Amino acid sequence: MSEKRVVIVTGAATGIGKGITQSFLDAGYSVFAVDKTSMVSQENLHYHQADLSDLSQISPIVDKCIETFGHIDVLVNNAGVSLGQDFLTTDLATWTTTIAVNQTAPFFLGQAVALHMVKEKIKGRIINIGSVNSISAELGHASYVTSKGAINMMTKSMAVDLGAYGIYVNAIAPGIIRTEKTAEGLKTAGRVNAIANGIPVKRAGEVQEIGELALFLANPKTTYITGQLIVIDGGYLSYCRAD
Repeated sequence: MSEKRVVIVTGAATGIGKGITQSFLDAGYSVFAVDKTSMVSQENLHYHQADLSDLSQISPIVDKCIETFGHIDVLVNNAGVSLGQDFLTTDLATWTTTIAVNQTAPFFLGQAVALHMVKEKIKGRIINIGSVNSISAELGHASYVTSKGAINMMTKSMAVDLGAYGIYVNAIAPGIIRTEKTAEGLKTAGRVNAIANGIPVKRAGEVQEIGELALFLANPKTTYITGQLIVIDGGYLSYCRAD
């Protein structure tokens, strides 16, 4: 059994999930990293391959984490997909996959982890990764925006139901973040201008900044914040523009 605090991070192999994983490792956590891509485990970091669009793969995540590290203190529901279709063209397959990964998996993985925490009397933390699209829509991403909007209310519901057990639940809503997937696009003239004109701090965010916020919310000393959607977007949603 790990004497360290243990965190499950989904979508851990790349992007924001990779940044969150590294932040928790740097802080001394044991990390149970879940991704659909196979990765090599190392000290204090165990990779578990799972496709979160398949609900049958949820319970084995919790079972294997407990088998590996003995307990679970924190869950970060980070895995997500964005398939980029607008309202008029979204088909059932796109809708079903998006909702399965972005909404259904976090709900039932959160439930399974919470049941473990309640049984073991662990005053744990659950952190759901939403988006600025949890609050504001984006053109051409109907199913994604819908799923991220649901994260906001799911987080509040979880917090209300789990508060009596000392389990705190919050969500993080990132804005434009530099990842392996977005790096090239952020260099284009249109994107550079959009960031300069639309984000008050004049830059994209970094994955490490999301990781640091997740660490703060996971801290056992953070004891009076729950049911919140915390936006980390460089001021993007605060800036009302006409251009």
